[in-house]
Amino acid sequence: MRLAFDLDNTLIRCGHDFPLATPQRRILAWLLGNEQLREGIKELTDSCRQRGWEVWVYTTSYRSAWRIRRLFWLHGIRLDGVVNQQRHDHEARARCTKHPPSFSIDLLIDDSEGVRIEGERHGFRVLVIAPEDERWAEKVRAALDSF
Repeated sequence: MRLAFDLDNTLIRCGHDFPLATPQRRILAWLLGNEQLREGIKELTDSCRQRGWEVWVYTTSYRSAWRIRRLFWLHGIRLDGVVNQQRHDHEARARCTKHPPSFSIDLLIDDSEGVRIEGERHGFRVLVIAPEDERWAEKVRAALDSF
């Protein structure tokens, strides 16, 4: 099974303030001037892997796949796949903001109600997590339990 996380306002601050995780490779993160991920992501991805889920990122940003993988690596997280805007534009089989089925992604975690609505229209599952939701990781675990 594949799980994908959105980045902006879901795992990376973009106009919303939520607690941030401390990178495992702090000095490198400081030297590289990297973005930081939401607090709890490392433990959540570890839990996903224990359940047999692949961990992906699906973003509409133009960050390179290499840059995204590096960000997660700095936090001690290995990604199984990355879909950025360039890859989406090239490989998605439907005209919508995101199309997880094109990449065999079973569940998308996103902050956008618009993406949830597209999921209803195009037949894919989206769990909306608000940037201010302090119990976001618990909600993701509960969604995984429903599979």
